Amino acid sequence: MKTPKKILIPVDLSLYSLVAVQYGQDIAQLFDAEVTLVNVNERERHAEATPQSPDFSDQHEPERRKRIMEIIQHLLVDHNLVARSVRIEVRFGSPVREIVKVSEEIHADLIVMSTHGRTGLRHVLVGSVAEKVVRFARCPVLTVKPDEVRELIDLTENDVALTLHLQGKAADTNG
Repeated sequence: MKTPKKILIPVDLSLYSLVAVQYGQDIAQLFDAEVTLVNVNERERHAEATPQSPDFSDQHEPERRKRIMEIIQHLLVDHNLVARSVRIEVRFGSPVREIVKVSEEIHADLIVMSTHGRTGLRHVLVGSVAEKVVRFARCPVLTVKPDEVRELIDLTENDVALTLHLQGKAADTNG
């Protein structure tokens, strides 16, 4: 496996995506990698706003971009997920297309993203962004399936290394 030096983490302003941010930050720290967060705002889905994904339909694109950046910054600070500097990208359009596009633009070595655990008819009808990113991305994609959102836990380097089956590589980087 190529050591990741550039990691892309899609965030959708949900608590699920914060688990992926935590994993991604820990992997980045382990390998001294750069982190880019990307949020993709679908223009058509403003009516489905939730407390985690506010309705931006009354704002123009530059205002929405600025507001989304502020929300992401607050989420990172509020959940102690600012272990290192991150770059934040806000895009508009199809989440799958934009995530893959950003990964190619930044030459990402790894994408870390959460799944929302949808199954059954809803999964078939809506599809899975994570599943499609895995299919179309040119780099490896680590999908994180949070058991429960409340498990925003402190991961250790050992947890990350064991999860990625990189025990020997993690030991080599420490010393």
